[in-house]
Amino acid sequence: MIEALSRLAAITAASVLAGMVPGAAAPPASVQASAPVEHKTCKSVSKSEGDQLSAKQLAKLAKDTGFTGDGLVDAVAVALAESSGFTKALLVNENCTRDRGLWQINDYWHPEVSEQQAFDPTENAKAAYDISSQGTAWDQWSTWESGAYKDYLPDAEQAVNNPG
Repeated sequence: MIEALSRLAAITAASVLAGMVPGAAAPPASVQASAPVEHKTCKSVSKSEGDQLSAKQLAKLAKDTGFTGDGLVDAVAVALAESSGFTKALLVNENCTRDRGLWQINDYWHPEVSEQQAFDPTENAKAAYDISSQGTAWDQWSTWESGAYKDYLPDAEQAVNNPG
């Protein structure tokens, strides 16, 4: 009897972990088929589209958005590293998420940023400003984590310090 109860408890626990409620009917096949696939994979694709902004144009855009000081320099360097300044840059990641616009705002991690906003330079800059905590926290950007943005710091500093 104890062995049977232990087995039942294990089956119930496994069912709950699998997202099933014991005693509940399974969803219809049509719902199961449309459920998101956790380990979906896509072919990674990068597109450099739209207008290409220079470091000076990015510096003006970032400054007008509210970035200041080192955060302004970092914002320009990150945008150059992420998108090369292309306003409609798009990266489809292997996990099928999409990085969009100048600061490559990810659609999975930031669903609050619409497609229209992501590809609008001013709105993308505003999103980057908010996500980066006003230019103080860039750890969500892969080019920050990898250090790739550092290659663009001289151009970013030049653009910020000599905007004319």
